[in-house]
Amino acid sequence: MASAYLGPESPRPLAVISESYRGQYHLPELGGEDRLSLGPEYEEQLFSLLHKYLELGTTDTLCYIGDTRDGLAARIEKRFCMMEPVQTLVPGHFHYAETGEHKMVPIRISHVGAEEFFRNLAREREVGGGETFDKVLLHDACRYLTQPADLYANITRCLSPGGTLLIVHRPAHLTTLPFFRDAQHRLADNDVPYMDIVRDLQGVKLDVQWELEVVPVTMTKRKWLAMVRDHYPPQMEIMSHTEVLSGLRELTEGVLKYEGNQVEFTDRLLFIKATQSTLENGYPSVQRYSARQFEPFPAQRDLKLTMKLSTDSITPARTRTTKAHPQQYKFLWG
Repeated sequence: MASAYLGPESPRPLAVISESYRGQYHLPELGGEDRLSLGPEYEEQLFSLLHKYLELGTTDTLCYIGDTRDGLAARIEKRFCMMEPVQTLVPGHFHYAETGEHKMVPIRISHVGAEEFFRNLAREREVGGGETFDKVLLHDACRYLTQPADLYANITRCLSPGGTLLIVHRPAHLTTLPFFRDAQHRLADNDVPYMDIVRDLQGVKLDVQWELEVVPVTMTKRKWLAMVRDHYPPQMEIMSHTEVLSGLRELTEGVLKYEGNQVEFTDRLLFIKATQSTLENGYPSVQRYSARQFEPFPAQRDLKLTMKLSTDSITPARTRTTKAHPQQYKFLWG
């Protein structure tokens, strides 16, 4: 009888939370592309932004650099009715493996990825061979690059005249995706600062335009939790399975605990558009997208100044002369 009157210290609160979590959420098994998709409405807005910044045409040749598991490259090809198949490349040289201590260790793989591909293609272009691309899309993959400036320089050599490189970057310190706390801190520690990306692009003499876009997302709580369990977005691969399970418990007993089956949040994406510099001396410009284009300071380049003169712009004034000197005129600026 005495056990019926025990206080909250028995059973311990931690055990109560654990039992509640296990019994309340039965997460679905997501299959196919749905595992790594934030929904059709989200993708439709993403396609609109790609059209805005990349201006994809049906006859353009596109190279997609990013995670290939979500099938986004194939959907871009279908959405924009592209006549040429999209060239897809994995971005990096790293594979993550879980240790016995439930930590993820990066394993470097040589001679694969976008850097190796464009390095070889740039060498072929130097001798007059190799293909070119009208557009190159680097989607949420900057963290994989070991020598980003070299990659951007090689991509520039492989772009057709007037071609565009578009980088879609999700800054970890600006993200509003409902992650658990450990994931937020780890992703921020492993993030690539966007100013480093801009400096690398500027270093290879590219004109850079940037804009931060906010894309709303609406989905069921169970689907989002299932996506986190399956390590979405791809940056979550640095978290071990044990860390993710602990994070799911934190979410279900925290920000996602309240009533309602739907969750609404936003995805903040930085669109960085880089094009070959149109200036003779190659001084790149950096500006916010759609801002007024500006020229470098005049002292940075030689200027050729000319002025046209016509008969209407000068006024002759007669002066007296002697017999020894014919009639003279002096010209006054009108």
